[in-house]
Amino acid sequence: MEKLQTLKDNRDLLVIQHEIQELVGDKLLKVDKLMAEKLKSPYIPIAEMGIYLASSPGKRLRPTLLFLSSSIVDYRGTTDIDYAVTVEFVHTATLVHDDIVDQAILRRGRASLNLKWGSQLAVLMGDYLYISAVQMAVNLGWNEIQPLIAETSRNLIEGELLQSHRGYDLHISEDEYLEIIKLKTAKLFSTCTVIPPILQNCSSEIRNALFNYGLFIGIAFQIVDDCLDFLSDERTLGKPVGQDLKEGKITLPLIYLRDSGNIHDREFLEAVIAGRRFDTETLEELSERILSGGFVEASLLKAKELAEKARRELSIFKDSKAKEILLKLPDYILKRSS
Repeated sequence: MEKLQTLKDNRDLLVIQHEIQELVGDKLLKVDKLMAEKLKSPYIPIAEMGIYLASSPGKRLRPTLLFLSSSIVDYRGTTDIDYAVTVEFVHTATLVHDDIVDQAILRRGRASLNLKWGSQLAVLMGDYLYISAVQMAVNLGWNEIQPLIAETSRNLIEGELLQSHRGYDLHISEDEYLEIIKLKTAKLFSTCTVIPPILQNCSSEIRNALFNYGLFIGIAFQIVDDCLDFLSDERTLGKPVGQDLKEGKITLPLIYLRDSGNIHDREFLEAVIAGRRFDTETLEELSERILSGGFVEASLLKAKELAEKARRELSIFKDSKAKEILLKLPDYILKRSS
């Protein structure tokens, strides 16, 4: 029965991916092309790292959200492509800097930028990406979107600062955890979904609905991502399993184990954190305690609740292919394995 459900889930994900490609695939190709153009440089280290980043096997989920939002509000221009590249540059810059802070060696199944070129060049390349995003936004002309991108970039950094400050802190609350992932992940999602209605001069009702859709989807996405740290394998996830905990991130499954696990589970978790016991055997035992206690399942239920909130935000829109895909997208996020 479980195998049949997995096959059905995989089939459903392939259907969603196909529908996305049919509707916005052409724009996504233009994003890849424009990113490669913007990362060209006469200076060897920038050019080499730019080619490496441009060829990264990312899902382009944020540009996808932006283009689906464009479609649901019937935006017919091409400026959304420029903004999609802008937000993708901001996102990539945060990944580069995160990998340096976390001393990560893998990103999306490949060597991280800091592993290949060293932290000094990698941090400068992250800065270069941020400045490239700012330059693109400025060149597009002043409007409501420029301060939104600036605020979102600040939120991303605030989220990372808060997360680093609370590293290995088992006293972090669920609300504090949710605030961190709202800042560091979800706000960029909501920026993507609200840019098209701004370009289209839509009503505040439509802007708020799409902003909230992106926010709820973004929080759900990060919760699922945090659960995959205990569910997936390195080949599928593109980074070592248990890496989040090694980096000091106290995620929702750990918070639920701390609050609802038995005394032995809690003592084991406390010992792992206090002793920084991150060897494979210890992490496997911790994962087993989290899974057998139902704490990943409880976390995924929280993500599902947020996904349903996102769906409800779309009730004000008329039926369309974009709306149909946006209604299905939460399933793509909830059922993904990488």
